[in-house]
Amino acid sequence: MGYHRAPDGPITFEEGRGSPVKKLLLVALAAIGGLLVYRQIQADKAEQDLWTEATDSVPSGSTGA
Repeated sequence: MGYHRAPDGPITFEEGRGSPVKKLLLVALAAIGGLLVYRQIQADKAEQDLWTEATDSVPSGSTGA
């Protein structure tokens, strides 16, 4: 990436294409990051469900009558 002056024209911006290996690595890292975030959310939800069950004032099997 960089700016350059065309031989007989205005200043243009040359967009680098990047290596396919770098792009694949970036996609893989993004997928791994997404998986880690998903697993953390699931763990937090499971912990919250456990706390809700442990602190529930009405036992699960009660009918109330």
